[in-house]
Amino acid sequence: MRTHTLPLSPSLVVLLAAMAALVLPGSARAAKIPLGEGPATLNVGVLVQPWTQLSKGGAPAGNVGTDFFLRRVRLIVSGNVTERISFFIETDQPNLGRDGNWNPAFFVQDAFASVKLLTTGNVLWIDAGMMLAPFTHHSLQGATTLNTLDYHASLVRFPTNEGKIWRDAGVQVRGFLGALHYRLGVFNGIEGQAANPTATPPVAEVNPHDIPRVVAHVRYNLLGTEDGFFFNGIYFADQPKLSVGVGADYQPRSVLSAGTERDDVNVGADVFLDYPLANDQELLFQTNAFRYWQGRENTTSGFGLFGEVGYRIGIIEPLFSAEYFNADVADTDFLSFRPGFNVWVMKHTFNVKAEVAITRQQVPATATAAADTTTSVAGTAQLQLFY
Repeated sequence: MRTHTLPLSPSLVVLLAAMAALVLPGSARAAKIPLGEGPATLNVGVLVQPWTQLSKGGAPAGNVGTDFFLRRVRLIVSGNVTERISFFIETDQPNLGRDGNWNPAFFVQDAFASVKLLTTGNVLWIDAGMMLAPFTHHSLQGATTLNTLDYHASLVRFPTNEGKIWRDAGVQVRGFLGALHYRLGVFNGIEGQAANPTATPPVAEVNPHDIPRVVAHVRYNLLGTEDGFFFNGIYFADQPKLSVGVGADYQPRSVLSAGTERDDVNVGADVFLDYPLANDQELLFQTNAFRYWQGRENTTSGFGLFGEVGYRIGIIEPLFSAEYFNADVADTDFLSFRPGFNVWVMKHTFNVKAEVAITRQQVPATATAAADTTTSVAGTAQLQLFY
């Protein structure tokens, strides 16, 4: 049967795709719309993650504080232009309504194009745009497919003025050499800045030669493969996945520590396991270790480690994670324990997660107070809709 296609304006295509995402039945994670008779397709998805959070001593009167807000609300548009050219665009407005703030920034979080090149026995991708910098398995995971309630964000310590939420603008190559997966990217990083001692406050020199940032990630797949741009925290796999990886991030003279420019040097290593068992059961394990050198006077410098383990039985999964950071600056370490529980009603499409975070944070001495250690307790429940 011959099909006829109508010329559609880009705005009409997006509108129709958004309507389809809301009304089409099924458990797919996005509405997939063919554009004409060729390979071109458009996918439109939405992610909504409402949070309910209770915190010990969080209320002004000192009792339990309560907060209801949207941790993430995203519109995701992706697709293929040809069999070898694809794109991904994602917006975000995180923490909408948190602590009564209904005006957080709305921004484009990801926007990149990918070209797939065929090599002898392998596939090579070239990605260009705003994307996740390739560092560790955890930092390359998508928020829609985490196993824990949220990221271990306090352990991913890129400089605050470097890109946005672990993303950066640049170009990377990624591919496979047998069981070895690699990603190598050159990114904008921290923009070069000349010193201006007469400004108020004075401006220090940073990255005077405007040298870009270089980030690389290499992992070896012992069992199975993970070949998507974003990694998962849980795959609901029918075949085991086991891999180990290392990453490095470098940009010279790009961070300030006690007023002096320092090299930004960060390394990471990780292990990921997703092991399916009989009777719809699955063992999950992941650990990431980090080391940051951003100046010894910088509180982001130090060694960090997290581990998470879960055991899924059908739609039920108890899990436990822990985080630790040993800072180069004295009295700024922290340790956190996070027992949790997931209900995978429709896998990543619709699920409910809960977690209790017990965190001991060191507080450095000030002119009026000695060094101390505080303990915070927060319970969080999340509902996820990803379609």
